[in-house]
Amino acid sequence: MDDLILGPIIGGLSHERAFLWGKTEPQEGEAILHAWLGRKPDLSDAKLMGRSWPLSIEQGYAGVAPVSDLQPETTYHYHLTLSDQPPAGKSEEFASFTTFPQPGKPTSFNFAFGSCFRPESEDGGNMFNYLEERRIFDHLRFILLLGDQVYSDDLETNSIGKIAETLEEYRKVYEYVWSRPSFRKLLTNLPAFMTLDDHEVDDDWRWLDHSRRNAYIPIWDRVLRLLVQKRPWSEGHLSYHRVQAALQAYWEHQGMHAPSLEESLEIDQSGMYKLDLDRGSLAYSFEYGSTAFFVLDTRTMRVRPRWWKFSSKRTMLGEGQWENLKNWLLKVKDTHPVKFLISSCSLFYWSILDIPRDRWSGFKEERDQLLRFIAENEIEGLYILSGDLHVAHAIHAELKAPNGRLIPVWEFCSSPFEQKSSELMRRTRREIKSEVLVRQDLKFDIDANNFGVVCVSMKDQSEPSVSYKVFTADMQLILDTAA
Repeated sequence: MDDLILGPIIGGLSHERAFLWGKTEPQEGEAILHAWLGRKPDLSDAKLMGRSWPLSIEQGYAGVAPVSDLQPETTYHYHLTLSDQPPAGKSEEFASFTTFPQPGKPTSFNFAFGSCFRPESEDGGNMFNYLEERRIFDHLRFILLLGDQVYSDDLETNSIGKIAETLEEYRKVYEYVWSRPSFRKLLTNLPAFMTLDDHEVDDDWRWLDHSRRNAYIPIWDRVLRLLVQKRPWSEGHLSYHRVQAALQAYWEHQGMHAPSLEESLEIDQSGMYKLDLDRGSLAYSFEYGSTAFFVLDTRTMRVRPRWWKFSSKRTMLGEGQWENLKNWLLKVKDTHPVKFLISSCSLFYWSILDIPRDRWSGFKEERDQLLRFIAENEIEGLYILSGDLHVAHAIHAELKAPNGRLIPVWEFCSSPFEQKSSELMRRTRREIKSEVLVRQDLKFDIDANNFGVVCVSMKDQSEPSVSYKVFTADMQLILDTAA
């Protein structure tokens, strides 16, 4: 992969398809990614299976080479080049991935997840070295990266020495953070599904109005930057165009290799997202055999007006995404015995320190609406995966259906990969309240750098089981809970 400065990343994987992503230096003339696949480790049987669109400055010289017509549950070795000549003359084993089983086929598997990667030096990323060990030991099939894959607003660690404001600056942050050797090595062989949280744009950001023209960051960020750090005025305010630039960088590095979006955001004539529309989001879904996944976009549609505007509706998901989520829950209710709902922020874990109300606790009406929908439709086998908190945890909850039946729901959280953990968050946790929520049992919480491994067992198809393991930086197993 000598032609790439970032990647390769295996995205959008299914039983028959993969999106192979890479990013190059600016090129003279036309540059196209070529995807070579074969069954032999040395790619002596390599075939050209996919090409990208010409890489362009408009997309930051990032691109995807889609490959299709693959066989289910089959291991393929691969290589990405800018040349139309097959890789030859190399004796080492090439990177590989294994396709998913046929949709609906009950299959046991393991996967990893986590969030919040802020390496403080060029040697950062040790957690990904440990994940590489677990990838082999636990036969991990993919990883979910649940947000804050970069900290574009952290001037001490983002390599540009300032708060990112322009598209070029956001791109430079990705190029620096994602160039950590451990990060690249892991994702070369472990398929990834990603979503964003706040720091891909700015700290705890949201929209103030439903026209989605006025963005907001907390007042303490503005005070810190403008009065304490003496930063320029523009770094203390989040403009509409800065949000557009950040989301364009997100698309180039994370979004373009995701599965097809549920309802895509529209693009304007300049190629930027039209953020002032009521519908569209970065949410998507996928399945692994008889297990279903829905990856929420908890940021781009998030609107919470200022506190004195009591009549204005708050929303985290937006109208279109909410309809897509309800339709998905009903669709997979009886067809997929295990379902994972992916949220960058926690739904059940609330702390009184969440002053900006940046998690679901700041959107209580929509949170209650979601819990009621799950209870009223008796949707079982649902597990919520989250990040962001810098506190890993597992919570077992029970919701009361209209007929009195209790519906179990689990939340697993893994965070952070590499960031400051938060003991104070643990000490200030409180239970949430909802009319359908009759029980919430905190199994554990831990404030240390960590990653999570989820094991789905379909050995008993009538009663599949799910367990959750958490590992710290010293590879200590904190908990293995059978859900």
